Amino acid sequence: MWWNRALLVPHLVRLGLRAPRDVSTRWDRYWAGVTATGDGGDVLWDSSSSDEAQRYLDLLAAHADPGLPVVDVGCGNGRFTRALAGRFPRAVGVDLAASAVARARRESPPGVEFRTADMTAPGAGAALAADLGGCHVFVRGLLHTLDPPARLRLAANAADLLGDRGTLLVAETNYPGPLLGYLENLGAGAAGVPHPLAVAISAGIPRPTTFGTTELAAAFPPTAWTHVHTDVDARIATVPMGRAGSADSIPGLVAVLRRRT
Repeated sequence: MWWNRALLVPHLVRLGLRAPRDVSTRWDRYWAGVTATGDGGDVLWDSSSSDEAQRYLDLLAAHADPGLPVVDVGCGNGRFTRALAGRFPRAVGVDLAASAVARARRESPPGVEFRTADMTAPGAGAALAADLGGCHVFVRGLLHTLDPPARLRLAANAADLLGDRGTLLVAETNYPGPLLGYLENLGAGAAGVPHPLAVAISAGIPRPTTFGTTELAAAFPPTAWTHVHTDVDARIATVPMGRAGSADSIPGLVAVLRRRT
């Protein structure tokens, strides 16, 4: 294993040298460079399978008021926003990257809304709430890329959006090991890096970190949040990597929360 990792590292270094420094620029460049989505496309986490989305819809059916709007934070190309739009009267996808929002609009039918906003910026939640009122909030695959202060800022914005009736659903990867193990799990090795991984690394999007129950409690402390449901055995789907031994999902955590009032 150590030899394979030694051969993998130069691939990662070469790809990482292309990345810009500013995080918002990285995300915008990443989405601007995407030429195809879904299975066989460029986006690692954009699996065409509907199974994962259905699990989230089932959780929301059990725990969320169907009469409220829903905001998909970090919506990317809007795959989950579109799924949510079938269950709620209004679905709004929000992303930091204008290029992601542009792609989401191209891929979505009329009636699904998208906006560009940094949901870690103070006041972003209140600004959306002024337009939408109380909402549900859906966050998939974002918190594990943020540092702890940014997670707290996002949580504060989510609280502003939820109001007194909204429900928050969080779905995050939680790989139990080092970054190299995470990459190997998805097919990276001595021969190189699968295309969706290479695209992400080249753009310099933030590297994944652990997001388990400890990180969940730090970002959403029980003094301020009611933890309604937590699944520590969840799987977060990826596109097929097309390499022997590679996984098509990543260990994850799914939680349903409400703010304490």
